[in-house]
Amino acid sequence: MKITHYLLLIIAVSMQIIKAAEEIKPSRATLESNVGEMQVEMIKLDNGFWKLTSLLDGGSIVRREESEVLELIDNQIKPLNYNLNQRIFLRRYKASAEFDWSKDEVSFIENKDQGIIALEDDVLGPSSASLQLRLDFREFGEENIPDEISYIVYYRGNIKNRIYSINKQKEPVETTFGTYQAYKVSRKFSDKSDRSQVFWLAPDLDYSIIKIYDKNDREFEAKIKYFQEIG
Repeated sequence: MKITHYLLLIIAVSMQIIKAAEEIKPSRATLESNVGEMQVEMIKLDNGFWKLTSLLDGGSIVRREESEVLELIDNQIKPLNYNLNQRIFLRRYKASAEFDWSKDEVSFIENKDQGIIALEDDVLGPSSASLQLRLDFREFGEENIPDEISYIVYYRGNIKNRIYSINKQKEPVETTFGTYQAYKVSRKFSDKSDRSQVFWLAPDLDYSIIKIYDKNDREFEAKIKYFQEIG
């Protein structure tokens, strides 16, 4: 079973309802999933950067700790560093990435592999695309939502392009946090792949991602359960 990078796949649901990026406040959320409960936290550091952390505790099956430090400049995410510590059954996986924007390069460690690659403008961190997706939806507004959107993302030692298709017809999503009309956003994969990754964004919650479905080796589904401002 592969548990993909869920920190920023779900971080949008851990953020309070906001009207501008500079109004983001520290927050904590609990999400219920089919593999265990997840705690997600977003705090602002003394230097003005933001730190996102998540802990997925699935007992003896899976435990995943993830963190990313980033800077928000207007509506654009700028990743600074990333860390992952994961256990699935007896298999362990560690990864980290340091983004040096003064040199336009990222140094990474993926288990025993390590290296340095060049950065491109507006590259997102391993899981930043879903948070950037929410920020962009807030900028678009319901009148100007596109059919498709793409991001350049660093992932496991490579820079990749991620493309998302958007269904402009909203659909109801039930969660223990409430029922909301939401836009369904699906990541595009090759025709030969059975991989799937889908987000539901609710305009009434300022385009928070309220549900996630991810299929890799196995299926993962998470919905928002609890939210609290902190500090």
